[in-house]
Amino acid sequence: MKGGIMLRRHRLQVFVVVAVLVLSAAFLTIRRGQTSQDPGGTAFPQPEVRQSSGGILKTTLRARIADNTLTDNFTGETRVVHALTFEGTIPGPTLVVKPGDTLSIAMPNDLPPNPQEQRDGAFPHDPYTINLHTHGLEVSPLGISDNVFRHMEPGTKNHVRVEIPPDHPTGTYWYHTHKHGSVTTQFFGGMAGFLIIKGGPGTLDALPEIKAAKDVVMGFQVIRSDLTGNVPFVNQESQQFGTFPPDAGPAQQGPWSTYGTTGSPKSFFYYTTNGKTNPTMHMRPGEVQRWRWLNATEGDNLPVALQGHSLNIVAMDGITAANVNSLPAEAPVVIGPGQRYEVLVKAGKPGTYLLQALDPFIPESVSPSGIDPEMRPSRHSADLPQPCDPLDPTAPEGCDPTTQLTYPLTLATVVVEGDPVDMSLPSGPLPVPTGLPSVEDMLNTPPAALRNVAFENCGKVPGEAGMGTVDTTGDTTGMTGNGHQAMAGNGPQGRLPSCGWYFEKYDAEYWGGKPFITLLLMRDDDDKGVPNPDPNMPLVNFQKEGLFDPDKPLFPDMIADSYEEWTVVNRSFTDHPFHIHQNPFLLTKINGKPLPTPEWHDTILVPASIPTPTGPDAPQPNINLARHGSITFRIHFRPITVGCFVMHCHIITHEDLGMMQRLDILPGPNQPSQCEPEPMPHRRH
Repeated sequence: MKGGIMLRRHRLQVFVVVAVLVLSAAFLTIRRGQTSQDPGGTAFPQPEVRQSSGGILKTTLRARIADNTLTDNFTGETRVVHALTFEGTIPGPTLVVKPGDTLSIAMPNDLPPNPQEQRDGAFPHDPYTINLHTHGLEVSPLGISDNVFRHMEPGTKNHVRVEIPPDHPTGTYWYHTHKHGSVTTQFFGGMAGFLIIKGGPGTLDALPEIKAAKDVVMGFQVIRSDLTGNVPFVNQESQQFGTFPPDAGPAQQGPWSTYGTTGSPKSFFYYTTNGKTNPTMHMRPGEVQRWRWLNATEGDNLPVALQGHSLNIVAMDGITAANVNSLPAEAPVVIGPGQRYEVLVKAGKPGTYLLQALDPFIPESVSPSGIDPEMRPSRHSADLPQPCDPLDPTAPEGCDPTTQLTYPLTLATVVVEGDPVDMSLPSGPLPVPTGLPSVEDMLNTPPAALRNVAFENCGKVPGEAGMGTVDTTGDTTGMTGNGHQAMAGNGPQGRLPSCGWYFEKYDAEYWGGKPFITLLLMRDDDDKGVPNPDPNMPLVNFQKEGLFDPDKPLFPDMIADSYEEWTVVNRSFTDHPFHIHQNPFLLTKINGKPLPTPEWHDTILVPASIPTPTGPDAPQPNINLARHGSITFRIHFRPITVGCFVMHCHIITHEDLGMMQRLDILPGPNQPSQCEPEPMPHRRH
């Protein structure tokens, strides 16, 4: 497939029958994986904590390249990575504040100068320009607050000041860079950290059972480097998303082919927890701990489970759940990129237990509600080396756990030992978070607008464009590494009707002088276009952008203090994590099915279309005939969030290529949003 989406780990070549055969056993047992550990002491690593005092947290987040020693998950080798960091560490320091506090952050950018020669337009550029996003906070997006339209150039000194409302929900949030086009590289270096709000009314912190529990953060990241330890930027010649065939020339190599995938290792990657490979946690039998989980990877779906133990969910994306959700023993929590979960863990019998990211080919729901479990592999480009999946029968050279890193991946080791203690888990309803409308108001207030948003993937091969069926034209330019033709599209019937029009719109000039034949669209699904007799372009004259435009919001009429209902549909064979800035939403439906208890989120996986493609040799599902995944939610726009911000797919390689849209909240009908984004350097209009 030329320009199509490939399995990030799996090449879209899993056989459904294999998954079905292993399903029951996989649900019952968490298999043991590699257990290599970093050298050092026995204390579980925690990032440096910086806490507010007197209503303000005044601190510095210096962006700089710093040497960090990481341990290979499989071999146990230690290597130095010249990582892009905040304050020199992976992750950055944990910022702890209270409702009503002010974040006052100095942000000197000591990263190197941006390359002199680089592609411009919408293609990723300026790897060392940064900004700061306070992910999940309900704060102003204007000025020097949580403004992702800022550009902090190398060599400059900058300031961020975020006023946190006094009724802000307490919980687990995080910060990271968000300069469009550069975020992937900065995530690979580890530029992220926890941002925790504690105290105030309606907080979990006051519950006796939680107050007694040890509070532990666990940030899951994938750090990448080339063989010299540097974190490279993009292939400037790339004209498609993903590298196929593997021995293709520069134009057919993906933007992140600088990390290589075939033959001997061309780059290194490290699955880390708080910057360490498989750190060890010590607990006493009967002890209860509060674990704050953050998926800060570039795009991995992480089904996380603890051997021999149940996970008790008390908060999702920073917002307290209605009740403790106690999962069955060894059942995982699926954490999509950008999501946070707070879980209580009560240690069992003495022994050693592994905290693991399970095989994503084991069907799970995108929500703890359990609705519509499906396989959850992260489908990205084939640019990036990944763990081998034992459930993928077509994995190159098999999947031998004695010779390579495989699933399940060990994120931490938990040792239960010592004198037992008798600690309790909370029961009954949990405190209602402040600063949010009640669930009853969210569900019963008539929505001011009903909106529909679509994720769509478009790939193009010579003479054809499409996704979802095998190309039977005999063109071998879409061959995969195992000699089979990739699932690129068999003429117009195998592609989405919008693809042809948007391919014409986003031409070589748009992409900085070279064509780019993969479009990762996020668009207004009520913008239907106009029917056209040409089968190669059946719909034309769409009125809105399908890729990110920093100068114009997708919707002109989002009003402060109003309630709306949105449905986000996924017309692709990959999950897309939907994230909206500034305002959380109340998830009410998955694939049209109501949740028994609505869930607050700011990020959620939108399920992939099914049936899942199963291999290159048989006819593959047509995306136009597939069952498209969807989520439905209610959202309320707090007046403090007037201004402009974005929503996007939180697979960062997707976001960096335009799967994002600007949103404006107006203070009233026909009133300006007061938003003035900084011009994007090197962007052609």
